[in-house]
Amino acid sequence: MAKLTGKVLYIYPTQQLTAKSGNAFSKRDFVLAVQSFDRDTGEPTIDTENTPQLSLTNDRCTQLDNIAVGQIVTVDFYLRGRRYRDESNKEKIITDINVTSVRGISTVPTPTPQTQAAPAHSPTPSPSPQPQPNSKQDDLPF
Repeated sequence: MAKLTGKVLYIYPTQQLTAKSGNAFSKRDFVLAVQSFDRDTGEPTIDTENTPQLSLTNDRCTQLDNIAVGQIVTVDFYLRGRRYRDESNKEKIITDINVTSVRGISTVPTPTPQTQAAPAHSPTPSPSPQPQPNSKQDDLPF
């Protein structure tokens, strides 16, 4: 299982589709601008050039009902590859991204309560002790 975090750019309506086998299924697509990390500072940034379209199917489609465009989300998914042969009998591979969950992340910073007000005046610091001549602290050769 892998995870992606990013900003939701688009949420499409749920589609009712029919597979080649004749089975009906639901599909709902969404587009995510993936979060990456700055090489120099390590700070998270939203990469607006890296925007995969992801899909949820069947009962998972409703996970997007409580997600808004612009919201930061975490997506759990796994990759699945399958082989097939095209018309010229050449083997090809289709890679599917199977999204298992989409969870919104709270982006509103929570205020931290101040524990104490700053004192009106700071107390005078006590003088630091000075080393006494010929003490063990004063054994420098210069």
